[in-house]
This record gives sequence, structure tokens and C-alpha cells, in this order.
Amino acid sequence: MSNAIPARRSKRIAIEDDGSSAWGNALPGLRERAEIKRNSIIRQAAKSFNRAGFHGTSMDDIAADLGVTKAALYRYVQNKHDILFACFNIGLDSGFAHLERAEREGSNGLDKLRTALRGYLKDMIGELGHPSALLEENALLPEQARLIIRRRDIAEKKFRAMVAEGIADGSVVACDPKLAVFALLGAIQWVPKWYRDGGEWSAAQVADSLVAMCTRGIAAKPAALGAMVKTSSARKPKRSDGKPARKVA
Repeated sequence: MSNAIPARRSKRIAIEDDGSSAWGNALPGLRERAEIKRNSIIRQAAKSFNRAGFHGTSMDDIAADLGVTKAALYRYVQNKHDILFACFNIGLDSGFAHLERAEREGSNGLDKLRTALRGYLKDMIGELGHPSALLEENALLPEQARLIIRRRDIAEKKFRAMVAEGIADGSVVACDPKLAVFALLGAIQWVPKWYRDGGEWSAAQVADSLVAMCTRGIAAKPAALGAMVKTSSARKPKRSDGKPARKVA
């Protein structure tokens, strides 16, 4: 069977090494280029998982979407489980980065919580673009699942600590921090099921408005959040031709 990619596919991503030198420091070295190509595979695979699910997506599908041979993929990833594991770790890396930023920049517990959640959600549906892959936890191999659950538990404890801090400083009403975080993360993790890039709302608008609405339920002074939800939701993105963007599918 031929491994050639059908001519009808116009998109081509150069996965195979072109054999060019690094030109000193002017171009990325082999390691950097390999990392770029691996990340391209992971991002495209995540989009495929979003569309058809982990079990409904094959390595052939991913290769076809990238416009390369399946053999080329195996130079940068081991298999589908390797890709899914990478998706989870990239998502958790984003979560930890925004938790750290929130600790530095937040004025109180609620502000820290909102900053961390907003940044994480914006990354997931914007820059990283593979959040619904994070609903495929049962598809991970046992050892991979143990590692991801361990990291996720650490992140959830940090989120709960922010809720507890908010209760102590008066920015959050008395509540069960664990239950509050489960509810907030549950709402955020479900966004990929309905969000579509290029739809009515940008990733930033969804992140701002949804986090504001969700945290309104635990805010000691919810009125201030209500105004922000209204303002953010009122903004309508424009296409490059100036016309209103299409609605969310």
C-alpha cells in the first residue's frame, strides 16, 4: 500500500528533516526543530481528538490532516497514547503557570482564583486548542493516568487553597473549597464541547465572561462581577473583512 498523501490535500507541514544546517545561531537547531514538529503533531492530533474522540482517531487520520506520511509521525511520537499523555501534561503545565502568576499578581483569594482560571481557560481554547482531549482520561495507559492524576491533584489543592484564602480575607463566601473547585473546573472543562474557534466569541471573551459568571456564586460581593460579565459579553468580534463573525456552532 502506498504511503503517498493524496494530491487533493493542499496543506503541507514539513515533518521530515530537510537536512539543512542550523546556519550558526540564525536558525533553530535540530533539537529545536524536532520539538516544533512534535508540538505540531500534538496540536493537530488534539484537534482530531476533539472532532472524533481518541478512539475514533487513528495515526493515519493525524498524518493525513498534517499532510505527511504516518511513518514521519513516529519520528517524533511513539503512538496515540504518547500524544494524549502530552496533551494532558501541556494542559497541566498551563494550569500551574497561571496558578503561579495568580499568586504573584492577585490582590485576594477570589482575584487569584479568577486570574488562574481565566488564564487556563483562555490557553485551552485559544493558544493550545486541545481541551476536550482532557476529557479522555480513561484512554490513558495506567502509569500515565497515575502521573496525570498526581499532578492534577496538586493543581486542585492549589485552587482550593485560593478559595480558602478568599474565605479568610472576606472575598469569598463561606463554602466548601473542594466542592467549589470541582464545580468551577467542571464548568471550564466542558467549554470545548460547545466552543468553536472563529465563532461568535473569542477565547478571551469566553474566558472572561464564563469565569466571572461561575465565580459570582462564591463571591462575597457578586455585583461587581455581574457588570464585567455584561460588558465582556456585549463585545462582538469582527472578521478581517469587517463583517460580524459567524455564530458558535
